[in-house]
Amino acid sequence: MWRVIATFVAVIVIIYLSYLASKYIGKGLGRNGSSRYMRLIDQITLGQDRHIAIVQVGGKYLLVGVTSGQVSLLSEISDEDLFPLEPDGEEGAGKIPDFKSMMDKLGDITKRGGRN
Repeated sequence: MWRVIATFVAVIVIIYLSYLASKYIGKGLGRNGSSRYMRLIDQITLGQDRHIAIVQVGGKYLLVGVTSGQVSLLSEISDEDLFPLEPDGEEGAGKIPDFKSMMDKLGDITKRGGRN
């Protein structure tokens, strides 16, 4: 009986220590990504290990290409050229459904027994 209790306590201690370690490791990683002089404005993935990013350095906006081997300056962008893009005209294009709507859809399917 004591072995079961000792095993249970050991598992709880291991889970708690794992939680603490991941919490402090996560905080440390967040600090390394911040900068006082530069900021990542936006980025888009073009393929595996290939991105285009807009970086603000001081008062300048730079368009950079990022691959696994290098970072290239593509262009300097003026502040007037930066504006949010409108969503596509098609309804639902590019919209990611939220978790609740997906679960509601799944619930409707199971209620019907999988039939449309």
